[in-house]
Amino acid sequence: MNRPAMPTGSMEALAPRDPAGRLRHLLFLAAWLAIVAWGLGRGLGYYVLPYDQRPFAPQYDQLRPAGTTGLHYGALGILAITVGVAAYSLRKRTRALGRAGKLKFWLEAHIFLCSVGPALVLLHTSFHVGGLVAIAFWSMVIVTLSGVFGRYVYVRIPSTVQGQFASLAAIERERGKLLDVLRQDLGTKLDQVERILTSARRPPVRRFLPALVAAVRFDLSRWRTHRTLRGALQRAGLDAAARIKVEGLLDRQLELEHDLALSVPFQRLFRYWHLLHLPLAIAMFIVVAIHIGVAVAFGYGRVW
Repeated sequence: MNRPAMPTGSMEALAPRDPAGRLRHLLFLAAWLAIVAWGLGRGLGYYVLPYDQRPFAPQYDQLRPAGTTGLHYGALGILAITVGVAAYSLRKRTRALGRAGKLKFWLEAHIFLCSVGPALVLLHTSFHVGGLVAIAFWSMVIVTLSGVFGRYVYVRIPSTVQGQFASLAAIERERGKLLDVLRQDLGTKLDQVERILTSARRPPVRRFLPALVAAVRFDLSRWRTHRTLRGALQRAGLDAAARIKVEGLLDRQLELEHDLALSVPFQRLFRYWHLLHLPLAIAMFIVVAIHIGVAVAFGYGRVW
């Protein structure tokens, strides 16, 4: 996920928005929830039992970690994580796969598989972890949370059509173009909309923690700002078709205002995060490999 920044003076163009991105994210979320709901539905009565009562439950031989279904959960979880990490790493580092779809699609698949995997591993543990299993499980949780955090930072850094980090100059140019288009569409009515945009503008942030706070505040206040802008457009007397077009432009304009304020610290933060995430993932695989080796040594290695 490492994208170098281009020099500030270069004439790079920002990558266009992906209108289908939100739909893909919803589909991935729905698939994740369906898998988790299916697993919980199969064994909820067993999972809620006290640990000392589980050996007497009818589902014990299937759902215990060394049971038939429990081992399947563990194997599928590790397989999902391994495929997610290996496929994304190969796509990012292998020249031969450079044309095999956009990198962001591989990243989304990587995130999906590496979040489904820990959920399946949790079902494998039957919600009871201890000893080496606890070390393996919590290392997996730490890597997953690290990935979620990295993705939150990554998607908030604007990129160029070449996939590099965009410079502040490129964001400024894109912002100026959008304002010109809005001025053509709204004319003198742009003034009242600009006042709302100005109130949503934030000064540039240079430090990591204030940048994260500002990003969260932007996400939480975005719906309210959109509602205010929508009301201003209605009062401006635009017809429905023009309002839809202008709302889309204003949504992009708000993103650019946000990017201008946070781009520099988020680029630095992402580079530092990348240096931490990879060693954590390697440590996780080492601990998981030890756990699998111990399980095989004690006769629990036959899954199918």
